[in-house]
Amino acid sequence: MSISHQEARRILDAAIAKADELGVKVGISVVDDHADLVASIVMGDAGFLFLPQASMGKAMATVIWKGQLSGVLNERAGAPMFQAVNAMYNNKLVYQQGAVPLKRGDELIGAVGAGGASPQQDEEIAAAGAAALEG
Repeated sequence: MSISHQEARRILDAAIAKADELGVKVGISVVDDHADLVASIVMGDAGFLFLPQASMGKAMATVIWKGQLSGVLNERAGAPMFQAVNAMYNNKLVYQQGAVPLKRGDELIGAVGAGGASPQQDEEIAAAGAAALEG
């Protein structure tokens, strides 16, 4: 199943609202079940040029590793298999906290990632986005 553009906008809007609530500026990306970009945004005055790539890389890693939180993957990022898979994806995977899976029922349909705040805040922002899909 794919993520519609309407769903992606709902996810981004909810994630932006959470970032505003936390008082942070971040990049947020939504990827589908093939780890392909569906939508991405960087909040004004975010501060770092790499935020779209960071948020997308976290979301991609979550999808590629079957819905695992990107922060959990950080613990194994140095393992040869994780490095090899990252190389297969042109080193675009980011094994850092800040992405959560998107599910429709029990089916993994993608992930949302955030980057630019603290790791915990990034994950809270992504989780708020994911909750908008469920609601």
